[in-house]
Amino acid sequence: MGKKSRKATRQKESSAPHVAAAAPGDTASNTASESRPPSTECWICLDGDPDDEGKSIVRDCSCRGDDAGFAHLSCLVSYADSKSRDLVDAGEGDISESWRVCPHCRQNYQRQVALDMANSLLLFIDENYPGSEVLKLGGFSMIINTIDSMDYENNPELREKGKRAANQMISAIQESGEDNNDG
Repeated sequence: MGKKSRKATRQKESSAPHVAAAAPGDTASNTASESRPPSTECWICLDGDPDDEGKSIVRDCSCRGDDAGFAHLSCLVSYADSKSRDLVDAGEGDISESWRVCPHCRQNYQRQVALDMANSLLLFIDENYPGSEVLKLGGFSMIINTIDSMDYENNPELREKGKRAANQMISAIQESGEDNNDG
């Protein structure tokens, strides 16, 4: 669907009541209670329709208002990827910041958005810096801290993700120690 068609569709739907960002139980990143006006657009791609994977825009930071901070998870990942590459190329900065912090309100992402961004950071590291155990440890730490901030005690799936991340972190630490002992 082209931009003109999407805008026409959004204008037609603008009189509709606020809708939830995604269906309850949807594993896509969202804030279950977050509702948004139908005309809200992703601040990155300026589109309010679902992304190529069919996922709606989300917001789980401290941005407020009818249009501030909403984005597709895929756009947030692309943004963080680009910012991280810029930092690595310049040889400076904490590459995890763009994966953790909303660039508008400067607050950490929360809940599922934070977890999805942490998982995406690990994928980014594996694809682009596979030998960097330090970066991997930072990614695992981000996942564990995010899960710790969520209601993991009442969620077996989250507990399992936390255990997996902790075990992978321990393995990475052990591998890093073995590499240092081999030298």
